[in-house]
Amino acid sequence: MKPLAVALLILAPQIGAAQTISQRGFIDATLTSFPQDAPNDTVSNIGDLLIREEVFVKPAAWLQFAGGVDVRANTHGQVDARWRVDVDDRDAKRPALSIRRLSATLNHGPFTLDLGKQFIRWGKTDIVTPTDRFAPRDFLNVIDTEFLPVTGARGSIRAGEGNLEVVWVPIFTPSRTPLFDERWTVTPPGAPASIVAAAPDLPSGPQTGVRWSHVGARLEYSLAFFDGFNHLPDIELLPPTRPDQVTVRSRYPSLRRRRRDADALVHDQG
Repeated sequence: MKPLAVALLILAPQIGAAQTISQRGFIDATLTSFPQDAPNDTVSNIGDLLIREEVFVKPAAWLQFAGGVDVRANTHGQVDARWRVDVDDRDAKRPALSIRRLSATLNHGPFTLDLGKQFIRWGKTDIVTPTDRFAPRDFLNVIDTEFLPVTGARGSIRAGEGNLEVVWVPIFTPSRTPLFDERWTVTPPGAPASIVAAAPDLPSGPQTGVRWSHVGARLEYSLAFFDGFNHLPDIELLPPTRPDQVTVRSRYPSLRRRRRDADALVHDQG
């Protein structure tokens, strides 16, 4: 420990002077209470714990590395009890320990390149953002949602008041939807006693997108092209195995395939 402490004392003034390393983090404990029970969920009080730490390293003016981790706990089974390092955010429950951010940013003049696990936002509206196709969300608690990161590459070029952005995401990240045995899943009267979720049908192909945006004095607008998958699922009913159960599976359709199918349908009817 002594050699390490001496090294830190020697390097601390240099790091502080260069300002190449910065960090931010917090600990958040939340209690959510519901005044009424749901037909499928009688838990009225839910506790959440979130510990988040992020570190940014900038060894040069044109290069920055970013890394972050989340540690979670929940009293209502919304966090996976397995203690493992989650990287892809593809499970139905929130991971107990996950990599929130792990990326490198290269910048030279008007060119910027981001590589790794990052947050990509293509819209700025508060509720509905039709162009925000690279921004899945965590809807386990629909009154307190947050965006999920994706893993890929994003390059952008600035030209005056315009910006051209190209995105390539090889690994699909779905939105995390409410659990079927909790209050945010409402079943119709007379439905079977339980809903069983089968393994989701996750796409395996990459996603690409191109967006050009212009910011003026009084108007901001953009044009976007996207070829990928909807991060919000379609729910598919599977053949029943028991009379008191319904088995469902989440599917994430291709957005371009859906448009082609619609065009073919119009052509056949005409």
